[in-house]
Amino acid sequence: MKQLTFDSLYHINAAGCTSSSLYTAVANKMLFSKPSKALIRCDISLDAPYIFVEIDELAQLDRVTRCLLMLSHLLEQVDIATLRQTNRISQIVFLLPVDEIEQPLISDETLAELLQECIAEQIPAYSQMPTCDLTTINNDTLVIAVDSCNSYQYVSEQAKRCTVQVLNGPPGVIYGEGGYALLIHPQGKLTAQLYDGQMTAQLAQANCTSQDRYLFAGEQSLTWQKKWFAYTQKLYKKGQPLIECAELATTIGHQGNANSLAALTLAQSYLCNPLTRSLELVFAIFNAPNEQLVKISRSEK
Repeated sequence: MKQLTFDSLYHINAAGCTSSSLYTAVANKMLFSKPSKALIRCDISLDAPYIFVEIDELAQLDRVTRCLLMLSHLLEQVDIATLRQTNRISQIVFLLPVDEIEQPLISDETLAELLQECIAEQIPAYSQMPTCDLTTINNDTLVIAVDSCNSYQYVSEQAKRCTVQVLNGPPGVIYGEGGYALLIHPQGKLTAQLYDGQMTAQLAQANCTSQDRYLFAGEQSLTWQKKWFAYTQKLYKKGQPLIECAELATTIGHQGNANSLAALTLAQSYLCNPLTRSLELVFAIFNAPNEQLVKISRSEK
């Protein structure tokens, strides 16, 4: 089992930029999605509009510009100066998208210029990568993730490997965009625990019950729905209703390399909301690239 303690500092997605708006959107199953004007090839016999989520202010912009604007906004809103004064930040790790040939969508030179514009004092050590295991990152690290996954080019490529949600089609992935800033440090308000093994083993290790709160942040499909029901059958007692997962990806869209931070941010919005004070923990579920259960609870520190 792996573990990290963290605080979600700021985020931006289709639901807004506040923790309460994110909780409200997901808890109430608000949908921000709409059909595309372009058609994608779903299979050999079907072309259809895909369903996607976008931030209204970024509509009509290309993917690079969308990511740059979200990244700039995050850097402006996160008080890096105060974080450094209190010795709670030693480095910044950027999780940023890559293009079709695995090259960074935002170059190192552009990233350096953006940091100089947004951070008045000395810039901390920083690096960028497309993905990483958050549990391997040192404490006192600011992690910033941004991605925009709703363009025709991106979605049509994804449709070759997974089921994309199309208009009047079967359950599939709805793609969106967003940015998140997370601080990993020993005094974090929340603790995330990751389990090992097959999903059934992870559920057993975590002592899950059908009455727990589950947040799904993976890639939706009919196949996954059947697998999840099979995994959780043993959790039910006679007469209990089916587990109803809160759907991050369905509400605001799957956000590529920013999706793991989106799920942790959603968990914080649930655990720190005045309406859910009795809630002691939530489970975040991923099924891509691997099936992973994460227990998020308030830190004891």
